[in-house]
Amino acid sequence: MSLFDPRMMDPSKLSPDMLMKMSQLVQELPPGMLSRMQTLMHNAMAGFDVQKDMESFERDLPAGFREKMARLMYEMNGVMPSGAASAASSSPAAAKPEVVEVQKEITNPEEARLTVLRAVASGDLSPEQALSVLFPA
Repeated sequence: MSLFDPRMMDPSKLSPDMLMKMSQLVQELPPGMLSRMQTLMHNAMAGFDVQKDMESFERDLPAGFREKMARLMYEMNGVMPSGAASAASSSPAAAKPEVVEVQKEITNPEEARLTVLRAVASGDLSPEQALSVLFPA
């Protein structure tokens, strides 16, 4: 599942503030990337298989864009603790454990991805570590 997978969020359930934040984030993309994203979304909505193209698009995203999108997704889903972003950026990644314990059985990929994202939000996992777990090279 990609960052732009429609199953990750329902735009009709977002507040105007969240829609504005998402719009501002997407506007940070270079014009060529924005055009490419629009083409991918159009083709996906038309029923074409765009998985390989989407993977390539996500690999080419500007530095830091994934982290910003993940932070916004946390906020949209109500799982971003109020001080998590500042705590994660102010504490050194080396001081954090490399292994995150999961308290319940994970039964599907979406739940696994959310677990990784929650670990980033809580500061137990650095964004770079999460990136390598969610999108292995």
